[in-house]
Amino acid sequence: MKRLPNWRIPLAQQFEQGKSRTFAWGTFDCAMFACDCVFAQTAEDPAIEFRGKYANEAEAQALGSLTELAERITAKFGMSEIAPGHAGRGDLVLIHNGTDQGALAVIDFTGAYAMCPGTRGLIRVRRHRWQRAWRV
Repeated sequence: MKRLPNWRIPLAQQFEQGKSRTFAWGTFDCAMFACDCVFAQTAEDPAIEFRGKYANEAEAQALGSLTELAERITAKFGMSEIAPGHAGRGDLVLIHNGTDQGALAVIDFTGAYAMCPGTRGLIRVRRHRWQRAWRV
C-alpha cells in the first residue's frame, strides 16, 4: 500500500467531515472511519469485505473482534505493525477506550493524538492510550 502524493488533503477532509458526524454502526464507527481515512490516503478501500454488511453492534461483532479485523485488514493491504511510539500522521492505532475491544483510530496531523468517532464527532485520544499501531 502506498500513500497518494497529496494524501494530506483528503485525510484532512475526513477529519473535517468527522467533526460534525454522529456515530452510526456501519457508516461512522471506528472501523469505518479508520478505513475511510486509509482510503483517503491511498485510494484503496480496506473495508471492501465488510462495507455495507452491518448496521448495528451485534452485526459488527458477528464479523469478528476488532483486533482480528484490524490484523486481517493490515495484513491484506501490507500495512506493517509498528511500535505505537513510532506511529505518525495518518497511521492506524488500536486504542484503549475502556471497552474490551478498544477502538481503531487515525493519528492526526499533530502526531500527538489519534482521532476516533465518538457519539457526536471525533474524539482526540492521547498517545498513552495507543496499544498497537500500523503504518499506512
